[in-house]
Parts: sequence; C-alpha cells; structure tokens
Amino acid sequence: MKKMSEESMEKSKDLTSLKKNYLEKKKTGTENKIVSALKIAICVIVFITVIFLQVRLSALSNIAGVIAQIQVMVSVYLVVAVRNKGYQIAVGINILASLLVLFGVVIGQGNLEALPGVVVPLCTIITISIISFYEYSFSTKLTEITEQKMELSALYDELASSEKEFLQQNVKLKELNRKMKQREVRLNYLAFTDVLTGLPNREMLIGKLDALVERCQEQVAHFAVVFIDLDNFKRINDYKGHYIGDLLLKAIADKIKKIIYQQDMLGCLGGDEFTLIIQRDLTEIEILEYVEKIRTALLETFVIENMELNISASFGVACFPQDGVTTTELLNYSDIAMYKAKEFGKNRVQFSTERL
Repeated sequence: MKKMSEESMEKSKDLTSLKKNYLEKKKTGTENKIVSALKIAICVIVFITVIFLQVRLSALSNIAGVIAQIQVMVSVYLVVAVRNKGYQIAVGINILASLLVLFGVVIGQGNLEALPGVVVPLCTIITISIISFYEYSFSTKLTEITEQKMELSALYDELASSEKEFLQQNVKLKELNRKMKQREVRLNYLAFTDVLTGLPNREMLIGKLDALVERCQEQVAHFAVVFIDLDNFKRINDYKGHYIGDLLLKAIADKIKKIIYQQDMLGCLGGDEFTLIIQRDLTEIEILEYVEKIRTALLETFVIENMELNISASFGVACFPQDGVTTTELLNYSDIAMYKAKEFGKNRVQFSTERL
C-alpha cells in the first residue's frame, strides 16, 4: 500500500507539472491584440502589394509565379499565426484578389494572361481551408487530451488524498482496536478476579467447580473443596484499620499460593473468606496433611507496615462425591464444616461427614 501511495504521488506530480507547462505555454502562446493586429496588417499590406504586382507584371510569367507563391505563403502564415481571425482575413483577401484580377482582365479587354491570378487565390482558399480544418482538429484533440490528463491529475490527487485519509483512519482503527482489546482483557480480569488479592473470584470458582463436577461424574474421579475463613479478622480491621487489613489479606493470599500445588486453585469468595479447590484424587489423610501445612503456615507472624500481626484460620473440607455431587452442595457443606471448626475452638481443620 505504501508503494501504491508513492506511485500515485509521483503520477500526480507528473500530471501537475504537465498541467502547469500547458498553462504556461498557452499563456505565452496567446498573442495580445496589438501584436495580432500588427501581424494581420503586415500580411494584408504584403498581400495587396503582391496582388498589385501580379496584375502589373502579369506578362512576366516567371516573376508572376514567384509572386503567386508569396501570396500563398502569406495566406498560410495568417491561418497558422492568427488562427480563426487569420483564416477569415486570408479567405477574404484571396476572394478580393480573385475579384481584382478578374476585374483587371475585364478592364484589360480580354487579357487572358492575367487569368492565373484568378485561379491562384481560389486554390489558396482551398489549401488554407484544409490547413485550418486539420489545425482545428489537432487543437481540439490536444485540448481534449490535456483536459483528460488534467482530470486524471485531479483524480490522482483525490485518490492520493483519500489513500492518505484511509491510512490515517486505519491507524486510528488499529489504535482503537488495541484499546478495546485492553479494555476487554481488563473487564474479563475484573469479572473473574478479586481486585484486592488478584485471586479468582466467586464467579470463576463456581465456573471451575461446575466444570470439575461434570468431568468427574463422567470419569468417576474425586476432588475436594476447602472453605477457609480467618479467625478474628474483624478485630484487626477494627483496631488497625481497613488499610492494614487489606494488606494482611494480600499477604495471606500470597503465602497460601506459595504452598499449594500448581494444579490446585485458590480463590477469594469475598472479605476474609477463601476457597481452595484440590483437583487431585487424594485420600482424607492426604488432604488433612495438605491443609494442615497451610494452617500451620498461617500461624507465622506477618509483618505489615512495620507491625507484627498474628492470625489463624478455620478450615472446612467437603469431598466429591461422598459429601456432594453439585457445586452448591460442595460449597454449602464445606461452609458448614468450617463453622463447626470455629465451634470446636477455631484454628483447626474439619471434614464434612454424615455425623455433622
């Protein structure tokens, strides 16, 4: 497209130069009225002189032939040099010359030697008419070609301008498309991500659980859902402020992410509630050891804004399919198990069983 733009610009420059040269040539080639009138006057005087000499020297055939050639040359010059007016004047003076010679023959009482002076002007009229016709046709054709080239020049200019505008619009469209993609990515991030911790939010967790339930029902596989709730987090918010509380939540999320397996998913349901989806087929003992590792890690002191903070968490575990076969059941039973853990003294792991 860039190459096409350069070619169109070069053609436009060439045609613009041609148009300029034509206009300058037309301007310089157009004689002013004084010069044209002077040319006509000189030609008429020369022509009349030639006629006079032709009548007077009709007896001298050699000289008369030369004079007749001069007459033709003057007529042709008038047609070529002065265009339309020159042709009209040339026809007029040749007709006049023919009449004058004819009148001289009559006055001369049958002086037939002067008769070529009658025929020459008539032949001259035919000759200059042919020249005028072809000159007019050539001039008309040249004008048409020049006008077509000027129209093409204008069209190329318009195309070049349109192409430039198109390129500008294309750049704007690409930039707008880039911004729309960025906004789309941002909207998807906000729709499925918790803004504070950067973890998957409730919508993404539910979607993940729905997919796992469907897959595990077909493949007869197992997985577990762990509901995590921080103990006494409201006290930290009340005494240290929400800013410190938010920083603590981010630190807790980062610590848990470092502990869990890559194929497992940690999400934030909101506030101080987290959910861990264990996608591997583990026994209850293996699940307990895995969750206990997270519980123990959270007991370590967190340093937030040069302040040492200590916190614990309660865990509720529900397993598929023994505790539930739908997303709602698994979330509900893991939540109930977590509250039982709090009832039993907090900072512990509780499985959802039939006894509960």
